[in-house]
Amino acid sequence: MSVQPEAVVPYAVFEGDRARIRLAELGLRFEYFSDAVTRGDELRQRCMPVHPRTYAGQVMWAETVAELRTQLLSLQESWEIGSSRNYETVFSGRRRIAIAVVGGNVYTGINDVIRPKSARSRGPVTSSRIAHNEGQYALELEGITVPVESDEECITWLFLVNARQNQLFSELSLATSMGQDGRLGRWVQRILLPPIPLSGAVTPIEPPEDDQPSSVHVERR
Repeated sequence: MSVQPEAVVPYAVFEGDRARIRLAELGLRFEYFSDAVTRGDELRQRCMPVHPRTYAGQVMWAETVAELRTQLLSLQESWEIGSSRNYETVFSGRRRIAIAVVGGNVYTGINDVIRPKSARSRGPVTSSRIAHNEGQYALELEGITVPVESDEECITWLFLVNARQNQLFSELSLATSMGQDGRLGRWVQRILLPPIPLSGAVTPIEPPEDDQPSSVHVERR
């Protein structure tokens, strides 16, 4: 997969009221995401010191995915559970949107000169999704929006989440290429969500993809 020079990639950041308006255009609300991470945090707090070190992050990821699905499925607006190639999403074929939960680094959720990246390098499934995004995003810019039937045919947005300073920072962002380090970090749109105060919160840790090493890099700030 080719890596585009960052300078030529279209880039837009939405904050505050503009973020809420952009979410509404996608049929979404901030509350769906805040409820999802809050529920994920509630359940990860049940982890005990005897659990493996990374288990709390894994629970945070799984329960955030589950609650986000619950929120969107309850709308009865064509949202479905996606798991093609074991890549867990919630998607709407009518809107041509799939959403995956991904751990982000310390620049997640803020409008900084340095753009956020995924907390770790990604595998072949994510690479395939991001490559597909590029073509589909070009069609959207031309006003071509045809309903699809599977999550793999959708544009995949990433719900990036990072825990730091007793808060959860997050954003819903769209990537169309990956960096040379294999991490997500080249974006065309970023919708920044308000940080959520949560003492002792942890960053979600997704399961490794096919053919991807299982090592986890934990960043603290």
